[in-house]
Order: sequence, then C-alpha cells, then structure tokens
Amino acid sequence: MKTVVLFGAGQVGAMVSRLMGPGYRVSCFADNDEKKWGSSLAGIPVCAPREALAGSPDCVCLCALDEERCGQMERQVRELGFPGEILRPQSLKIFDARAATMRLLAEQINEENIPGDVAELGVYKGDFAILINAAFPDRCIHLFDTFEGFDAKDVAVEVREGLSRAKEGDFAGTAIDYVDQRLLYRERARYYQGYFPNTFARCSAEAFAFVSIDADLYAPTAAALPLFWDRLSPGGVLMLHDVNSTQFRGPGKAVKEFCRERKLLPVPICDLHGSVLLRKG
Repeated sequence: MKTVVLFGAGQVGAMVSRLMGPGYRVSCFADNDEKKWGSSLAGIPVCAPREALAGSPDCVCLCALDEERCGQMERQVRELGFPGEILRPQSLKIFDARAATMRLLAEQINEENIPGDVAELGVYKGDFAILINAAFPDRCIHLFDTFEGFDAKDVAVEVREGLSRAKEGDFAGTAIDYVDQRLLYRERARYYQGYFPNTFARCSAEAFAFVSIDADLYAPTAAALPLFWDRLSPGGVLMLHDVNSTQFRGPGKAVKEFCRERKLLPVPICDLHGSVLLRKG
C-alpha cells in the first residue's frame, strides 16, 4: 500500500481523499495556508508542506484542477526535495460522478414514467444543462439564470454572513444564445433570464421530475428549494451543487435549514463539486 500526501486542503482535496482506492493510504493534507495547520479535513490532519513531506510519503497528489496552480504546486514539492511520484486528479474530470449520477437517475425516471419537466437554476455556459437536455430528450427543460453573473442583492447576503468571496458580476461571461446553440434538443428549452425567484412565476404551475440547483449562493438556493420541492413529482429528484463546498458555503447552509424544516436527509455524491441529492418519496 502506498502512502500519499494530498496537497491542498480544500474541496477538491476532501473529495479526492474519499475517492482514493484501497492501494493508497492518505497520511495527511499539506497546505500553504497557515490557518489550516493543526486542523483536520475529512478526518485527516492538515499540516505545512515541509512537515508533510518529512514523513517520506510514496507519492503526492496535487489537489487542484487548474493547470497553472498544479504547476506551481509541483515546483514547490520538488523544491522541498521530494523525489517521488506526483499524481494529478485532472483525469477525474473525464469520469464525473455528478454527471454519471444524473444519467442513472434519468434512466430510472424515464423508465418509471415519473411525470414532470426538468430544470436547472444556475446555467452559466450550459455545460450541465447540455447533459440534462440529452438525458431527458422528451421533456421540456426550464433554464434559470441572470445570464449577467451574480446579483448585488445576493452578494450582499454572502458578505454579511461570511459565506463566500463572491462578487457582483461573477460568472457573467455567458448568454442565452450561446447556451441555446449548444443544446442537442433546443426546441425543448425554455429560458428565464433575470433575478430568481422573480423569474419563477412564469412556470409556477409546472411539475418537475429532475432539477439541478447550481446557484452557488445562499439566497437563490434557499429560495429555490421550497419552490421546486413542492412541485416535484413523487420519485423526482433535486440535485444540489456545492453543498459540501469550502469555497461557496451558502448552498450548504440553505440545504441544512431546508432539510431540518422538512425533516429530510440529503444523500451526498462523491464528486468534486460537493453535490447532494434530495429525492421525494
């Protein structure tokens, strides 16, 4: 069995620690943030990189998905004198647990004829909407987004509650036309541009079988949960992104509050996005 140090005590690192197979034993996290030293993540201690490498691990896994950041981390590890194997989790992008789970759920929902449309809140450039649209070719897909980035009202909540470093206009580099051109079944798409939940009024009479909530922030997530849940068909599913995120803590707060109120238990997905499922009985 190889011992491995995970470099990066963040969201990616937490998920990588759970995805490690039986041939690897995680000894600790290494991180450059001194505030994290002496703490733990996913039950694993966090320490300084030099201290982590002093234990002579067999390999180091760079827990970041950005190529430039990984390059910086690898240079740091080598400068600290580590001669061994360096792993990168970029290959995990090929095998995405959230997408795979959605496709399996789609097969089941379609096979069981669970009624309702599908939807996504937080579309951005449409990467996940494309997959939902392809998995549910016979259903209308409702797509909600400002298509202008984060709204100032929602960012104010993030700042006041200390939930993230979100800024007004983050994720603004998109447009409805761009998303629409990427969909396989474009005729099934309905777009709702503007501030959520104001835009929901236009489809408040619809029923839903599958909904992706990927709003990143507390306020839109908290608003979306009861609106979609109350219109979810029995057997339908809400898939929520960033619930176990260390970068955006608002969705996790919203889900905890909603599940406490409704006496629900979210099911975690071991993906790199900290996603969970809520399924209606």
